[in-house]
Amino acid sequence: MNNVRVEEQVRLLQREAVLAGEVIDSLRREHRAAIDALRLEIEALRRCLKILHPEFDGYDDVLREQVLRETDPEAL
Repeated sequence: MNNVRVEEQVRLLQREAVLAGEVIDSLRREHRAAIDALRLEIEALRRCLKILHPEFDGYDDVLREQVLRETDPEAL
């Protein structure tokens, strides 16, 4: 009787682990899609700036380095 109960609990835990893995995979795909969308938006903004302000070309690297040094992304 105890063996049956233990085996059932093991099966339930295995099923729960599988479902948790599926949720993690789904969240990972959603996060990758969101990151890709942000990358596209950033690239569109960068190109727009370069069209509107040609002198911006080359300065974006300087700005990026400055932001990396001065900004805490966790605080945003």
